[in-house]
Amino acid sequence: MGQLTRRVAAVMAVILSLAAAQTLAASDTGHVLHEHPSEAHVVKGELGVVHFDNSGLKRAQPAFVRGLLLLHSFEYSAARDAFEEAEKLDPAFAMARWGEALTYNHTLWYEQDTAAARQAMAKLGATPQERIARGRTPRERGYLASLEKLYGPGNKAERDAAYCAALGDLSRRYPKDLDARSLYALSLLGLSPKRDVRTYMRAAAEAESVYDLDKRHPGALHYLIHAYDDPVHAPLGLRAARLYATVAPGASHAQHMTSHIFFALGLWDDAVAANEASVRVADSHGEHAYHSMLWLEYAYLQGGRRTPAASIVRSISHDVATGPTKDNRLRAAFSRATWLVETRGAADVDAFQSIDSSGITSIGYFAVHDFARGLVLAARGDAVGARATLKQLSDRINAAQVVPVGENRNWFDALSEGDLAQTRALRTALEGAIEFAEGHHAQGLSQVREAIAATANMEFEYGPPWSAKPFEELLGDLQLADGQKAEAAASFERVLVVHPNRRLALEGLKASKAPP
Repeated sequence: MGQLTRRVAAVMAVILSLAAAQTLAASDTGHVLHEHPSEAHVVKGELGVVHFDNSGLKRAQPAFVRGLLLLHSFEYSAARDAFEEAEKLDPAFAMARWGEALTYNHTLWYEQDTAAARQAMAKLGATPQERIARGRTPRERGYLASLEKLYGPGNKAERDAAYCAALGDLSRRYPKDLDARSLYALSLLGLSPKRDVRTYMRAAAEAESVYDLDKRHPGALHYLIHAYDDPVHAPLGLRAARLYATVAPGASHAQHMTSHIFFALGLWDDAVAANEASVRVADSHGEHAYHSMLWLEYAYLQGGRRTPAASIVRSISHDVATGPTKDNRLRAAFSRATWLVETRGAADVDAFQSIDSSGITSIGYFAVHDFARGLVLAARGDAVGARATLKQLSDRINAAQVVPVGENRNWFDALSEGDLAQTRALRTALEGAIEFAEGHHAQGLSQVREAIAATANMEFEYGPPWSAKPFEELLGDLQLADGQKAEAAASFERVLVVHPNRRLALEGLKASKAPP
């Protein structure tokens, strides 16, 4: 067994043993998560079908088309390899270099390796005019011109807007080019780091128009899910979610992506199946799928399925112990936080142990782990331990340095003002829980409300709650403990609007409405 296979063997053993069961067994009954799929260089299996007319040689077409399909499913490294293979087969293939350059722009993660993209573009010529002229048709020259907008002068926001406008113009000139229209929809989604409903619905409308013409276009299906992945619009995305995984079964990200809609609707059986498939596909490529594993852990726990959830926590912890990376250390912290909150500190796994955060600028997942540990300790009456954890969280905030994500930087080495504000809110909410546990009920409730107010205008983040424990749910728990049943019920109901079918909120709501 290879090293990469061993790395996820523990969780895969559980998943494969359960694969025959298509629904949760009755005995089992009883959220930014950073969206980075595996950077696999080899992706096997079906990825969908596109029809992209171009002037490249026939022998280079399979590699080029494969690169485009991988690009639509955000498998960027594998896409780059495919486009480079097309370049080797046809050194004059300008559109293969267009595709290679696009793999350095991760639109929805707001990351861009501008230097690498410009280096790829330099293969076409030294000036924008030379590079654009390499296109053999007006349409190809339009695509190449859009690259000059994306990687040209100006700050990233200006270039994103210019690129979007260029793709919009290209889409209008060539309405039968479904890839141009799909990429235009994606570029609309990338106009703002925050979820702007008007812009997202513009993107949805464009992707819907592609869907009307080709109901199995992988780009249209993928971008429709992104446009609709919030609790209000999620029902509109269910159709795309049901299709995308079947269209691109060879892409781990495609399997996971469908669960964005399932999470927003509280469809835990579907969410489990989607992320189990994502982990299996990634494993078959010799890669991990940490992002999918975190979502899978949460989905398991919503159905009370502790055994496979514990296996995931142990698997990521094993990776940290045997080969620590920035990625697995961050993921381990969040997996432990989820476990502590959802099980109220069950001892099945060692979730209290802190994870080494040295060398990592992004403190969010570590702060959430501090928050979760502190909540469990406070609930147990260990005020000393809870306050020690609160100090650790405060120290983390005091040492933090804001480094915006964006050009030539990945999320491990970035921390936005918004991320830091979220972390401060975690500290406020934890302090409130500790104050309440120490008998200062009014003060504790007030501080939790303060944390809620501080994050009231925060954009919705799909998936497991970004804080592991929603602040409104914490408020409901404390209100229930204080005998404020009606107020607690209202708090739990607000949680369920954002996180439908969340197990702990449902349990709290039931308790708040139980007769005395």
